[in-house]
Amino acid sequence: MTLESRRTQQGSRLTSILGRWEVQLVFLLILAVLISSALSPHFLKTKNLFDMTFNFVEQGIVALPMAFIIISGNIDLSVASNMAMSAVVMAASYEAGLPIGLAVLLGLAAGALGGLLNGLLVAKVRLPALVVTLGTYALYRGLAFSILGDLTVKGFPSGFNYLGQGYIPGTPVPFSLVLFAVLAVIFGLLLHRTSLGRYVYAIGQNEEACRYSGVRVDSIKIFLFTLTGLMAALGGIVLTARFGSVRADLALGFELVIITAVVLGGVDIFGGSGSIIGVVEALFLLGIVRFGMSLINIRGQIQAIAVGCLLILSTLIQQTSRQLRARPATARRERPVISRTLVYGLGGIIAVVIVLALVNFLWLQPQGLGIGGATQASQGTPGAAGTGPGAVTTPEATPTVLVLKPTDTPKPPPLTPTPRPTSTPQPTPEPTATPVMQETPETDQPAEPTDIPTPTPVPRPDVPTIEIPGGPFILGSDKFEPNEAPPQEVDLPTFFIDQFETTNAEFAQFAEATGYVTEAENAGTKRNWRTYYEEGKDNHPVVKVAYADAEAYCEWMGKRLPTEFEWEKAAGGPDGLVYPWGDSMDSTRVNGKASGLRGTTSAGSFSSGASPYGVEDMSGNVWEWTSSPFLAYPGSSYQDPFYSPDLRVTRGGGWFDEPRQLRASNRSAAAVETANDDLGFRCAADSE
Repeated sequence: MTLESRRTQQGSRLTSILGRWEVQLVFLLILAVLISSALSPHFLKTKNLFDMTFNFVEQGIVALPMAFIIISGNIDLSVASNMAMSAVVMAASYEAGLPIGLAVLLGLAAGALGGLLNGLLVAKVRLPALVVTLGTYALYRGLAFSILGDLTVKGFPSGFNYLGQGYIPGTPVPFSLVLFAVLAVIFGLLLHRTSLGRYVYAIGQNEEACRYSGVRVDSIKIFLFTLTGLMAALGGIVLTARFGSVRADLALGFELVIITAVVLGGVDIFGGSGSIIGVVEALFLLGIVRFGMSLINIRGQIQAIAVGCLLILSTLIQQTSRQLRARPATARRERPVISRTLVYGLGGIIAVVIVLALVNFLWLQPQGLGIGGATQASQGTPGAAGTGPGAVTTPEATPTVLVLKPTDTPKPPPLTPTPRPTSTPQPTPEPTATPVMQETPETDQPAEPTDIPTPTPVPRPDVPTIEIPGGPFILGSDKFEPNEAPPQEVDLPTFFIDQFETTNAEFAQFAEATGYVTEAENAGTKRNWRTYYEEGKDNHPVVKVAYADAEAYCEWMGKRLPTEFEWEKAAGGPDGLVYPWGDSMDSTRVNGKASGLRGTTSAGSFSSGASPYGVEDMSGNVWEWTSSPFLAYPGSSYQDPFYSPDLRVTRGGGWFDEPRQLRASNRSAAAVETANDDLGFRCAADSE
């Protein structure tokens, strides 16, 4: 063999290796890590990297058997509903008094039976897998709701919660990650080193040929669907352990991420090819991309757009590759098809680029985009929980005390939002002259007085405030999210809080008087608070303000940002109401997603949604900054992977949020540099 032929052979081997999708995924992983670390300096922290896996381990557990299903030429759309049903069966059994171990076994059995039903309908009745699992997708979710309804089950033993929350002793490695790694090895060996794996590939390539060859196709299909149901149950139980609670809407939408991970990992959506290593790589790629977007505060809705684009793009790439591989055998016949496929693939890539560009233009500003429940890292200096980071002074004038108590008959809201009047600053008085005596060297007599104007006090907005009486109130809840627990009585001293959110007009007075420039303006963000102010939204809450911007305004006003304890008391009252107006959701009292307004409204537009103390807009319209770091409540055993002293708690929910995010006890958090179109603030002050 000549030297040239050896080089040619080595080059072809290298091209073959680099052309493997699994190798290309490695390069994409490296690129995602580099981009995410450039966007946030906190990305490469060891604990953050390991804690990131909490968010996709359960999906990964289900994605492993899903790879077998898709390679065999089938699909299972019911996995997320099966996760919820199995977790609900487990929780209901435990609530009925069964030991937690037996309850877990019943949950696993329920998931396996759900998968068995899918397999029987597909293999024996010969119904299409797409239709069958689409039906059981609704069936299993409906069963979960029929068993549990709107209730939440929690209070599981700490040993059970360790399954989803615990770490390997002495390390930052989550136990659930180790469980997933072990399962990935087992499934990899099963697919690539056993006769079952060879049969799965063969069925996906040509099912009829396998039947004629004596392969027990129906038995293998039933086994695969049952195995997928069992792993879905395990994933649901691990997810329940991570949350420390279970609801019937558990794992809602997980099927999209699971199927995306499998297809992005190189598994042909039409069956016949794929690998477990590719699926694992794709899971980590999706996890890194979503975690990176969370760190820069991109909405969950935008993250879903990115996942959908990745699913379409990965399918287009596979189709193009398949057509290219078929070209040598049928070059003349396939050439037009290949050309069309390449055009479609290129068009898909361009479409994705356009979508990402629009996301960058509209949402992905340097300060990031808030996600209302997702949490980001920050560069701020951590402060003590429940304390304001800025200098605190007492307001110059004592506000009128206003205490409103709820009545049995709520006041009906207006048909259209009625905003409060825009606060108008007092007119600036003319400078007054003060005589100043100047000494002259020629005579001992005083010189004629010279008029020198004295400085004129800068006018500040006339902002109505509410006195919140000192005393105990109920903080938190054990009925909703685990980071709100445990509920406890907290005693706070008397304090004052603004009746409304700070408006664009009020912030404009501050900027004009001091020359202040927000972080978004300094960064050259295309849309900042001035954009909304110049659009005539004077009386709308100011948005696109980072934590430092809100802090600076409150300090200029002689106030401070409220702590999250103060905010919750002002919103929920002494008895800890679910919503400021009561314990039941009423979309006519709040500017949330159900209102359909799709944007901020003037401050005070929903006066019927005021809290027991008379504080308005504590629910919806915009999220609000507090001065408190995002940490666990006293007495809580729950370990949220995003707890960090560098993050600041945000409260209240915004104009595009669901009812669960509009509750008085709901906690979210954001990096201090976050500046979103649904994030504002109001100020507070100590009592004299």
